[in-house]
Order: sequence, then structure tokens, then C-alpha cells
Amino acid sequence: MAFAAAVVSALPMPLRMRLNPFPAVSAFPRSSSRLHYPSSVVSSRRCAWTPSFVIARRRPAIYAVLSRDDTASVPISAIGPANDDKSIFKVTLDLSDAPEYVASYTTPGQSVVTSVPSSGLRAAYMEIASAPHSGPRFDLLVRSVPGSTAEQLCKLAVGDLVELGAITGEGIPVQVIKDAETVLYFAVADGLSPIRALIKSGLTNNSILYYGARNQESVPLQEELNEWQKTGVNVIKVLPEPVQYSFMRDQDKVIKNPDSTVAVLVGPIEMQQEVKRALTNHGVPRENILTIAQWYPNY
Repeated sequence: MAFAAAVVSALPMPLRMRLNPFPAVSAFPRSSSRLHYPSSVVSSRRCAWTPSFVIARRRPAIYAVLSRDDTASVPISAIGPANDDKSIFKVTLDLSDAPEYVASYTTPGQSVVTSVPSSGLRAAYMEIASAPHSGPRFDLLVRSVPGSTAEQLCKLAVGDLVELGAITGEGIPVQVIKDAETVLYFAVADGLSPIRALIKSGLTNNSILYYGARNQESVPLQEELNEWQKTGVNVIKVLPEPVQYSFMRDQDKVIKNPDSTVAVLVGPIEMQQEVKRALTNHGVPRENILTIAQWYPNY
């Protein structure tokens, strides 16, 4: 057996995956070449659609809060472009017949495994953009990437069914944010989803949001961003340079009490690394720098 395992581990990755389709979770970070694609443990096989809530059997989801075999077919109650260039869509799912999902979403930063069975594509991880306990619905901000499950989801209409797998991830530790004097949010593209969930949860005190986009037309939810300004969130749109450049120009004036400063980063690894370095150089404790593991945007 040891010899066989050594032979398999020496094979090229595609062949190794076919021989051993269920390797350790750590071997499967989300691909940066596709938006929110999960590992091969999330099944892409189709389940029959019906107009009502459906429970079906499927392969285990990672870190599932629900039963690992649960799925639900839920309808879209609203869908449309979230920005002017139509690169990001806001999709609202009606969970009236899936109360287990409403109850299982407890913390901003959690994801839901989402698939469009008619597409034949694998399921995808989607960060939930609405606040927990905000009613029987999930809001998703979906970046339409050609050839992906996300693109197929953006092509659907009100009333179409979407299949959900498990709620995954531990989310963002909300209490750390509540206790902070200053909260710094960093996001790009659909990385705004968990930040929106935090802000919708009322975590707006002394907050600054650095949001990066290519241009003004690609900034989503612009009316909401304007409303957030009125609730205590200083929204800084960083166009078109990387988010970290704008922050590094501001860092001396925004970090007033390092020990009571918390940062939430949802974006490319380069952005995360540079912002983390700047924060720690200013004395912000590492435990106050919060990220969502394995999140990558797709440009």
C-alpha cells in the first residue's frame, strides 16, 4: 500500500486526481483561474428539479454546517446587474421552503455551495451578501466569469431554480469587530459580499471601506454605498489602482490606536500581503487582521 501511494503521488496532477479523487482538503485551494470553484468533492451530477423544496443525496461538502448530504432547490426571487458594466449581478434566493438554510447561516463570511443543474457544470462556492437572520432569503453578488457556474447563474431569471449544497466556513469573528475602535474593510469585485453582510449586520462604527474596481462603471451597488456613508462607513473607491496603494498613502492617519484597529481583507493575495505588512508595521496585532481562507477573485 505504501508503494502504491508513493506511485500515485508521483504522477502528474490530472492523472493523480483521477486515481485519487478524494485527497486531503488542503490540496484543493480555490483556483484563481475560475471564480469560486470548489474542489472535486462537490458533485456536479444533476438532481431532478421540482417546484417545491427538494432534499437529495450527494457527495460530502467541506466544513458543512448542515448535514453533508443535504441539498435544496430554491427559486430566484430577484436578479439583475449590480453595476453599470454588468460584470456583477445581484441574485436573491427565496428560502421560504428551506428554513434549515436560513438557520444554518449564522455568521457573515460564510459561503453556500451553489449550482445550476441545467448547466452541467460543477457547483461553486458563493459568499452570502445578506446579513444572517435577515429573513428567508440569501443575497449573492455574483461575478459573471465566462464558462463558469457564476456566468450560468447570472443568465437565470426570476422563478428559475438554483440548487444549494451546504453552508460552509466559520465566517468572520464578529465580536472582534464589535470591540474595535476602528474597522478597516478591504474588498475587490464580488469580495464585497461578506463586507456587505457585515455592514448589513450593523457593524458600521468608525469604519472605512476601501473598495477596488477597474472604473466607476464596474463598482456594484453604488446607491447602497452612498447609503452606507450615512451610517458611519467612510467608503473610498479606489479606481483603477490596487486597493493597497490607496491605503498605504492613508495609513498614518487612519491607524490611530493599533491595538484597537481591526481589518477585514477580501481580495487577491498580493493585496492581502501588502496590507497585512503595512498593518503589522504600524503595530496592529496579527489576530486583528481577518481574512476569508481561499478566497480569490478572477480578473
